Amino acid sequence: MGSDNVDIFKHIVFKLPSLPTQIIALVVLSPLYATLMYLALNKFAPIEIQPWIIPVGAIVIFLGPFFIAAELFYHSLPDYPRHWSYFLALTTQLFLFIYALILSGADTGMNAWQIIWLALITVSLTNVSVLTVSVGSQRLGQIILLSLSQPLLLIGVFQFFIGQNIGVSEASLLVNFGVLLAVVVILVLFLKLFDYLIGNNANVSAFRLTSGLLKGERSALDLGYPARPDVQTLTIDNGKKLTLAAPWIHPGPLGGFGGGKLSSEVIERLNDTGTGFFLHVPCTHKEDLADPADVAKVIDAIGNPETVSTASRLHSLEHDDLHFYGRTVDGKKIVFFEAEGIDDYHPGVFMRNISKDDVLLVDMHNHHIHAELDREIQYGTEDAARLKRCFDDFLELLEDAETYPYSVGFAVHCDEHPLMALVEEVDGQRTLLFGVDTNGITDDLREQRERLQQEFDDVILFSTDTHASVHDLANMKGFDVATVTDTVQHAVERVSDARIGLTNVQTDRLRLLKLDYSGLVFSVNILIRLAIISLVAFYASLVLWVF
Repeated sequence: MGSDNVDIFKHIVFKLPSLPTQIIALVVLSPLYATLMYLALNKFAPIEIQPWIIPVGAIVIFLGPFFIAAELFYHSLPDYPRHWSYFLALTTQLFLFIYALILSGADTGMNAWQIIWLALITVSLTNVSVLTVSVGSQRLGQIILLSLSQPLLLIGVFQFFIGQNIGVSEASLLVNFGVLLAVVVILVLFLKLFDYLIGNNANVSAFRLTSGLLKGERSALDLGYPARPDVQTLTIDNGKKLTLAAPWIHPGPLGGFGGGKLSSEVIERLNDTGTGFFLHVPCTHKEDLADPADVAKVIDAIGNPETVSTASRLHSLEHDDLHFYGRTVDGKKIVFFEAEGIDDYHPGVFMRNISKDDVLLVDMHNHHIHAELDREIQYGTEDAARLKRCFDDFLELLEDAETYPYSVGFAVHCDEHPLMALVEEVDGQRTLLFGVDTNGITDDLREQRERLQQEFDDVILFSTDTHASVHDLANMKGFDVATVTDTVQHAVERVSDARIGLTNVQTDRLRLLKLDYSGLVFSVNILIRLAIISLVAFYASLVLWVF
């Protein structure tokens, strides 16, 4: 994933607990926080608090304002999920509790007053930041009003139980609330500036990008260049037809943006009307689709090749960190390769003088799913020249390969992560090709490959390099190995005489990101890091100013 330059999203995206779990947590934590606050204030503060503060504080300080805010966020903001609202409420509830503990250390009334207002400012800023990132900047006015709901409720609670008894005037509250509002406005202006800078450099709204990724929305990027990429189609027919689509398009950039869901959508469409899977060719994010709607043009370009009933045995060739597998079909060559420590390749590295009508080259992309790969092979480099020589050597090896009757069995399992198993038998040689719609391979799949190598002469394991799910990129640890075993077994049971063929068709005109991808990534990476540093500095300055 290193060369994807989306690592920052891997560190901020995680799976939220279920809604019932969060509601229970909100209710259970409220009396716990109130009890700990009571103990801390009695232990360290120069005042004595009565025990009745525990149930009252649990309800009116730690539960009521946050429960109300969670429901307000959900009902007031279109498409904002309820479990997101409650998670944000749980987060700000925790921040308030931390400030309650800090409050117990205040040695003067002035310090206590400043801590209270800093707590309210922190809650407001957290709400504004999270809601803007999640929903987008087009609703900033509404977000500001909603973000003030918790502070207003907490101010009301304070004034009712404490303020009016110690002489805190409404004028004093208004002045301090004005300061809180001014700080929120400064943050909003900063967020607008941040969004403007990214939009000015990358022609995309930063908050539309982040909110779209978080919500899994499909969205086009107003970027890219016109192109008509090739779509190679490998068809296998043993009485039932398997269609393997290999578009010369990278499945990215991420999530619902551009072609992030290319592989999953192609697999879904192929299996709606028949049986099929997606093959990933060697290319980079510069070949990403700009518009997810263009996936339809890719599917329309999937061809129907002429087929033959013979194929060569599977041959292999190893060059240090590079391993090729391939066979010849009707004078055409089907090649899979794996390379250690390399993420992506410029399309011209292997295919610059080779017709896609005659050669299908598939990047197995079977590195560990969480490997931090940062190596991308560029056209014209020494590494590119070495890889090209190795590839040409392998094609020469296949040139005079003898062909034999071809038999095959296959099975495709479509679930959250589709997988395919293809068992091929040629001249007594039995091989297995199985792939999964993931971005890399989990440990259990690697172990499964080793076990299967005892049953087959060769086992080719590949992934589609999908970028459909940010969460999976960050958190996927295992795969349903039992499903893999069953799918392979189904393929074995279905082996029969078959025909195979390859064709190549260009798509209708669509847009690929090309050089715009570099500008997008550079702007987003630099400005997001700058924004984090600036927000930390802003909050530190706020603390120093308050005290």
